[in-house]
Amino acid sequence: MIHYRLQVFRQVAELQSITKAARALHISQPAVTRHVQLLEETLGIPLFVRSAKGMVLNQSGIAYLQHVQQVARAHETMAQYLRGPTGNFTGRLRLGSNKTVLAYCLPEILAHFKSRYPSVTCDVIDGNTDTIIGALLDQRIDLALIEGPCRRPEIQMQTFLEDEIIWIASPADPLAKVHRPAIKTVLGRPMILREVGAGSRQFMEQALRQLRIPLERLHVVQEIPSPEAIKRLVASGLGISYLFRLSVRKELASGELVEIDCPKLNIRRPFSLLCPQGPSPIGISQAFIQLLLEKNERKPARTAH
Repeated sequence: MIHYRLQVFRQVAELQSITKAARALHISQPAVTRHVQLLEETLGIPLFVRSAKGMVLNQSGIAYLQHVQQVARAHETMAQYLRGPTGNFTGRLRLGSNKTVLAYCLPEILAHFKSRYPSVTCDVIDGNTDTIIGALLDQRIDLALIEGPCRRPEIQMQTFLEDEIIWIASPADPLAKVHRPAIKTVLGRPMILREVGAGSRQFMEQALRQLRIPLERLHVVQEIPSPEAIKRLVASGLGISYLFRLSVRKELASGELVEIDCPKLNIRRPFSLLCPQGPSPIGISQAFIQLLLEKNERKPARTAH
């Protein structure tokens, strides 16, 4: 019973809602409330601040959730070890992904993984690089796939794919037919950018700093947290932008978008797999990493940052 009670507590803590936890666990709301109350009575301390906005952990609750998460990971690790090398994995894998990786890389990878391990449930959250790194550090996900850099000492990083960030425009844009326009000419055009914290934006801003080009010089007409929305806005003629080549292959092939031929502003950058610093992942996480690297024809190479 205590193991199930901890499951209930974890659902309420992570979802911050009795209603959502009851729905996820397929039990009644009063049952969820009672489990939480009994757990708090057993510990002798409150774990939540109850408000109209939901169930929010207090400091004791935050510490206890971390303990419960550690216990759950230890249990899963031992369970996977006892199953041996058969690969008959069951359980849950929590992934975090950038929007670009989620839209253009992850679906195919997940399909292969699920076909190989049909008893594993994969939960996926998306966000920009900063958001996903925060989720990994908070132990809300097991692995992260990002398009941006990570220099946190608590995280280990390895490349699983390389791509190129290119500049794009509408076919009607003045730069569309200009062969290798000057950097000054490109940067003088109206621009549509990803939000602050997005991996592609971090890479481009770093490149511009290396070229000693002030970021304030850019004529930004719109910021938006969606590669798909950026493509639509660029196609409409609102401005130019930059995205990973992977995300614009179809539009370039169809002629809906054109590549601005400015090699000095094109940037080759890796997509990275992140996991917590420490022992190499085992079990389900290890199986996912192996498939990911096989899929992209890369050998595993741990690199600490």
